[in-house]
Amino acid sequence: MCSSDLIDRESFGGQVARLEWVEDFPQAGSRVEGPKLANTLVEAATGTRMELGEVVEIESYSGCRSVTCADGKAYTAPVVIVAGGRRARPLDIPGEAQFQGKGVIHCAFCDGGLYTRHNVAVVGGGDAGVIEALYLARFASTVTLIEAQPALSAAAAWQARARENRKLDIRLGWKPVAIEGNDGVSALVIEEVGSGQRVRLDVHGVLAQVGFDPVTDYLEGILATDERGAIEVSADMETDSAGVLAAGDIRGGAALRVAGAIEDGKRAAAAALRLLTQA
Repeated sequence: MCSSDLIDRESFGGQVARLEWVEDFPQAGSRVEGPKLANTLVEAATGTRMELGEVVEIESYSGCRSVTCADGKAYTAPVVIVAGGRRARPLDIPGEAQFQGKGVIHCAFCDGGLYTRHNVAVVGGGDAGVIEALYLARFASTVTLIEAQPALSAAAAWQARARENRKLDIRLGWKPVAIEGNDGVSALVIEEVGSGQRVRLDVHGVLAQVGFDPVTDYLEGILATDERGAIEVSADMETDSAGVLAAGDIRGGAALRVAGAIEDGKRAAAAALRLLTQA
């Protein structure tokens, strides 16, 4: 019987554990709590050794793949499945790096309670941004939702909820240019895209949801990727490197939904078993 190792950089269960709810899962029209689903998936991985570690290199040899972590620990296996997902794209503005963990946050579900009766800002008018803004509105005094485009891009149902929420101040056609503060965030400076006019918002928290990038920096030159850095795969989730597969949000053309990632995982697992049988 084959054994398997699961290596994760932060926590088992992935980004699902940071969601309040996962919509349309396990079937259309239903939903499940994110942490509950994450725990269910972890419990289902029976017989798998799980270890925390940041993978920094994957190398292929004849009949063997080598996975090396930042702490120097290495693993070898005939088949490797890369399922590192995506990470939130940074704003790349002054003050963002300085105030990480001091008012610059990445998960409303994780940190929302820290901003009870405070003013916060969310940057990004897509589904993720609107959902995070609505969650923060449960705790914050006000939530300013900032979108550089002239309209929100979130689904119509989420837009309707946002406009109905009296705590949300939606600013369309504005972009963030700087985060200010001393020991923590005290303000976000935004600029009107058309006029260049700047306004200073008094906020204690800033959350960015302006998109996600595949976590593939360490795979540059090792696996073929598209223009966005997502791994290119076949219908069976195989990459251009023998014995290396990719599944979920990290691959090109991914559905970027939990149900899609789970289906990818099933395909990748089936392909891995086939490769092991052929070996």
